[in-house]
Amino acid sequence: MRVGVTLALILAANLATADETTDAKAAQCEALGGVVDQIVVLRQEGKRENRAIRTLTKGKSAIDESLQPAVQFLAGWVYAMSENELTFEPGAKYAEACKAQ
Repeated sequence: MRVGVTLALILAANLATADETTDAKAAQCEALGGVVDQIVVLRQEGKRENRAIRTLTKGKSAIDESLQPAVQFLAGWVYAMSENELTFEPGAKYAEACKAQ
């Protein structure tokens, strides 16, 4: 009986942890999708890639520090897209692909 209760508690704890991990991943994916959207806006405003990176990583307009390491990678991806590809909501597509991994 004790073994069964112990196993049930362990299983419940593992499921709760898995749900929290899934929720945290989804939140991070959404946040990174938002960063992609910000980079797209900066590109459409005529900012160069290096300027967009500085805008999002330094000063008053800097994004959360935990997301900053991804900015350079995401900026490279956004600036490699054609103008036509920018109209297909790359932020939402990135978040969707991120969550699917």
